[in-house]
Amino acid sequence: VIEIISPEQSFSSLSEKAVAYLKAGVSRVWIVDPRAKQITIFYPDAPPAIKKGDDEISDILLPDLTLTPRQIFAKARLS
Repeated sequence: VIEIISPEQSFSSLSEKAVAYLKAGVSRVWIVDPRAKQITIFYPDAPPAIKKGDDEISDILLPDLTLTPRQIFAKARLS
């Protein structure tokens, strides 16, 4: 699941939603914050990871995919 924070939303409200998704069996939840240009990744068995700039995002669920927040925000024209 990927959630993008809109101007009307807060990170805390979406993080509560992320925890609910995980409890329902979702494997990963990304919260994308366009203002902070960062992505927080929630896992069922580990603390959330905050990725920004050139931090690599890779996951065993998508072994052939490696991205950075910078690439994602540039592609979305939010850089």
